[in-house]
Amino acid sequence: MRSLFGNLRNIFSPAAAAPKADVGDPPAVGYVYSLLTSPFSEFAASETGRYAAFKIIGANADKLVVAVYDGIWPSPPSLAEFRKAKVLREHRFAHTGREAIFGTLLQWWSVDDFKELRLIGVDQPSRHELMEAEKNFAHAVGSRTASTRFINYAAEGEWRWANDRTAFEDEMRQKKEKEDAVRKAAEERYKNRLSKLTWQQLLSEPVFERWSPSPPFPPEKFAAAAREKIRSTCHELQELGPKPRKADVRRILKDCVLWFNRADDEAGGVIETEEREDICAILEEMAFVAKQKSLVEEVDMWRDW
Repeated sequence: MRSLFGNLRNIFSPAAAAPKADVGDPPAVGYVYSLLTSPFSEFAASETGRYAAFKIIGANADKLVVAVYDGIWPSPPSLAEFRKAKVLREHRFAHTGREAIFGTLLQWWSVDDFKELRLIGVDQPSRHELMEAEKNFAHAVGSRTASTRFINYAAEGEWRWANDRTAFEDEMRQKKEKEDAVRKAAEERYKNRLSKLTWQQLLSEPVFERWSPSPPFPPEKFAAAAREKIRSTCHELQELGPKPRKADVRRILKDCVLWFNRADDEAGGVIETEEREDICAILEEMAFVAKQKSLVEEVDMWRDW
């Protein structure tokens, strides 16, 4: 256990608790921030009037680990008020009470991404929090990486679930209905596209065009490498000729998926819902153009994201 906290930078110390710390300073272990929460969806009231708080419980050269707390206040809390709260446990919808602790890439941190962000003080992380940070750095099973938007979603979402559930569920129903309508229209366009798609067309189109800016999308280095991998895979499949063998197409597609597994792990887990949808969509297109559409069903068995 000698290296239990070996990956952590800025472990709480008197230096980290310098009284002149400012909200514009780089985040450090022990820093406690408050923010005005934002509406959970477009169907909610435009202003919440609620303040939440979170603590930086781990940091290294590339990543922060954040713990969102369960306090909700009508104004920015003091450090003393914050210390009466506990790490938030998530129960909304399918959540089973896991703690709202997650990692976020340091390059994703921006004061401008929060409403009324304030540094309210410095509080030493508990041993449990430091251990959770260490697990996150090690990509332990169950650890999460997300953009800083998760802070608001966790705090505001859990408050709504506990205190305003009927209206909250109605808003989520409206949100789902809108998403379903958009998805249905997209599926119709997609079916028409697949019937006519060629390698020439696929290679001439931009790849992962919506992956900008970062955040909330992955770092540009990851995105550029992902685009290059997709293009090189398309070329490999195209070289198999007009009637490729299923085994050859499977081998090339699987190599592409395994590349994304490794790249995502090395980048700290940056493939989230939208990225996953985009990657799966283009893998499906490649399988269709290679005349092996049944391989689409195997992608889920190969991927880790």
